[in-house]
Amino acid sequence: MKCKTCGKNSDGEYCFQHKGRKPLSIGKGFSTEMSVISNKKPKNVHNDGHNQQRDMFLNIWKKKRHYSEVSGVYLGKEPMSTYFHHILPKEKYPEACFDEKNIILLTLEEHSNVENDMYRYEEVNKRRNHLLTKYERT
Repeated sequence: MKCKTCGKNSDGEYCFQHKGRKPLSIGKGFSTEMSVISNKKPKNVHNDGHNQQRDMFLNIWKKKRHYSEVSGVYLGKEPMSTYFHHILPKEKYPEACFDEKNIILLTLEEHSNVENDMYRYEEVNKRRNHLLTKYERT
């Protein structure tokens, strides 16, 4: 499939660089509207992997300066999911999914570049090698 915006190969209608992005949700509550409408108890948001990842991203955002760890470019005040890159892929290394050392802050363009060529940036390569040692499989 081709991206509707730029024509690059993609898995969906848009490539990584052009698919829609939302800021990370800062609220940790639940939707009271949905629980009232459905008469169901709200689920515990901390048991949900997506919310756990969001919480981890927000924790990293609070700890680190809001600059790309590759180029030093300022990322802004608002955390976006595209700024957070899993160095070891979540699918291959689920045990590293919530390891903060497995996350590097990147600009949207850098994130797109590293998704297309995982060896593009020396800083990412250095961290990947360290993490591979940590998560080495026997």
